[in-house]
Amino acid sequence: MYRIGEHLIHPGQGVCTVMGFEDAPAPMIVLEAKAGHARTRMRYPLSQADRLHACITHDEAEQLLEHYADLECDPFTERNSSLEESYFKGRIKQGAPDTVCVAKTMRSRIEDALRRDKRPSSYYTRIFKEAHRRAVEELAVALGVSEDAVAERLDEATGEASVN
Repeated sequence: MYRIGEHLIHPGQGVCTVMGFEDAPAPMIVLEAKAGHARTRMRYPLSQADRLHACITHDEAEQLLEHYADLECDPFTERNSSLEESYFKGRIKQGAPDTVCVAKTMRSRIEDALRRDKRPSSYYTRIFKEAHRRAVEELAVALGVSEDAVAERLDEATGEASVN
């Protein structure tokens, strides 16, 4: 199933590394998540392993970055911003390419609001930061490079300075 050292996408934590397995009191996968500068170890029930999925491959990450300009923003809108935010949070949990698409969508909405001399919705900023963080983290793992290197490549792909 999973191997020690393998990288997985945890729906709530993002990229995690399989650190081991435990049998008692119930079968568990021991995962280590890195969010920002902190590392967190957690046990995840093997019975829910179908909610975890592998990170994208090196080739998939390269394709995603090379064709970033072709990636369409998500047109989803809802009158209730809370429902809209929930929708995008759900997409973020899927990992790349969804995280990249959500980050691009929120970046576009923020820039559009600023062009119209409007203050962007606070949820745009929250979702952008989380989607961008997760996208950078997963792409860095897939490409075997630093998160800073991936952030630079994403900034180059957008042709603009970082929004965060």
